[in-house]
Amino acid sequence: MFKKLLRACGYDLRRRRWTPTHLARLIDARTVVDVGVAFGTWELYRAFPQAHFLLVEPLRDYEPDLQKIAAQYRCDIVYKALGEAEERREINVDPHILTRSSLHERTALTCTGSPLETREIEVTTLDKLLEYHPNLERPLLLKIDTEGFELNVIRGGEQFLQHTDVVIAEVSIAERFAGSYAFAEFIAAMDERGFVVQDVLRVSYRRDGAGAQMADLAFVRRARLA
Repeated sequence: MFKKLLRACGYDLRRRRWTPTHLARLIDARTVVDVGVAFGTWELYRAFPQAHFLLVEPLRDYEPDLQKIAAQYRCDIVYKALGEAEERREINVDPHILTRSSLHERTALTCTGSPLETREIEVTTLDKLLEYHPNLERPLLLKIDTEGFELNVIRGGEQFLQHTDVVIAEVSIAERFAGSYAFAEFIAAMDERGFVVQDVLRVSYRRDGAGAQMADLAFVRRARLA
């Protein structure tokens, strides 16, 4: 009865993909770049406790959480957003649900109705991170959760991605953000850069039940599958 109730709420006990044990099966990461850290991606840290973590987060609101991570793991912290170019941009911050903050405006599908704060933040690129950290050890895992800005992050990392073995990204399926990418566009961009989908770690469905909203996808470099 308990399992039926969980399934009715959208949980499937048979498919626990986003766990340290499962993540460790994907790659033996020596470096993990966590883009969009928020309160922390603890499953990644626990999957690779000996790795070097590069934490990238534009909102200083999360600084206590980032310092907590740094106290337990080997970390460098970058307080910036990532995109296609170095610039300054305005981010829409939801002070009540910080994880809903985005560089894009939300569509009716994901709008919460909460009053937003607009802040100016600094944006850099994955390739610039590589310039500042040229000796990142491989295998390297890149995780991206940037609320609709994931394709912009990828486009700013042509050189970085050549040193990357696995990418885990929160990818929009429905139109969650105005001016953001389409699902097929993101998959095509990863394919052009030599990555294919290896696993679906999590799927989030629309509140109205009319299909999937987004998914956490694990991409692997095509050459690793040969």
